[in-house]
Parts: sequence; C-alpha cells; structure tokens
Amino acid sequence: MATAIQAFVGTYDIDRTHSTVQFAIRHLNVSTFRASFGEVDGRLAVEEDSILLEAQARVESVSIVEPAFRDHVVRGMDFFGADAHPLATFRSTSVVLEDGGSAVVAGELTIRDVTHPVTAVGTYRAPTQDPFGVHRAGLELRATIDRRDWAMDWQAPLPDGADALGWEVDITAHLELTRQV
Repeated sequence: MATAIQAFVGTYDIDRTHSTVQFAIRHLNVSTFRASFGEVDGRLAVEEDSILLEAQARVESVSIVEPAFRDHVVRGMDFFGADAHPLATFRSTSVVLEDGGSAVVAGELTIRDVTHPVTAVGTYRAPTQDPFGVHRAGLELRATIDRRDWAMDWQAPLPDGADALGWEVDITAHLELTRQV
C-alpha cells in the first residue's frame, strides 16, 4: 500500500470560506433533503508518519430556511438538540492517503454527546501554492451513518406503511485546507 503522506508537511487549517459539510436524507421516499453546516472548523496535522484530522460543525449553523421546521430539526431533541449539544465533532483514528489520490479516514463522530466509529472514503488533492503564496490542499470525503445510532429516531409512518424519513444519512465533506505558516 503506497501512501502519499510525504505530500503533506505541517498543519493545515480548514478554510471556512471554501469548505462545506453537508448531510442528505431520504424524504417521503420520493426525494432527498439536503442541508449544510455554515460554521465548520478544524485542522489536519501531519507528524512524521501519521496524520490527524479533527473537525467540528456548529449545529446552530444548519442551513434550513423555514423557521419552524428549522427549530424542530436543529433545537428539538428528536434531532440535533442544539441547545444541549451545540457541536458535532469528528476526530480521526486513521488517515490513509494513497498515491493515486484516494483517501480513507476512520475516526469517531460525536453528535448529541454520543460517539460512534465512522469511516469516510473519498479523494485528496496534494498541497499546491495559490497566487498569494498560501499552500492549499483538498480533501473530499463521504460517509453514511444510521441516525438512530445517535438517538435521532423521530419517525412518522406514511399511509402505505413506509417511513417518512430515511434512517441512513449521507455526510459529505469538501474541505479546502491551508497550511499554517
């Protein structure tokens, strides 16, 4: 297994302006509802032969427009419970970057003070210098979780007996990282 850890040197902060973390969930078995976290922060630190990725998203920053629905999802204990649990966090236990550009990141995802292991797969872009002298790298990851594992078990039955809201949630992270000087 060839790894590209040598492409990264030092510590990289998540560029909050150019990064997004989204989630998507099946709604009424006919469409997919998507939302983003507006406030995401974190870093990728490279030391010798290991990489650590830590990130957090402020739950209050979820991009749901409709106020009543937003309050139910963001603040309600059926979902995020933001008043009691304002942050969702991730801390890697393993980061593997292959020479071909693939990435596998395993770690612990904490939502509502409940922590479970999660593995995300995707791609990375090795650091490059932008026109202003800043070294930037890219990391795009995707994971699927079962929301019940984090005690987000609200459900309503449809007339045909199906569930109104899917149990599986797709999480995607498109991270642009800037090297600390």
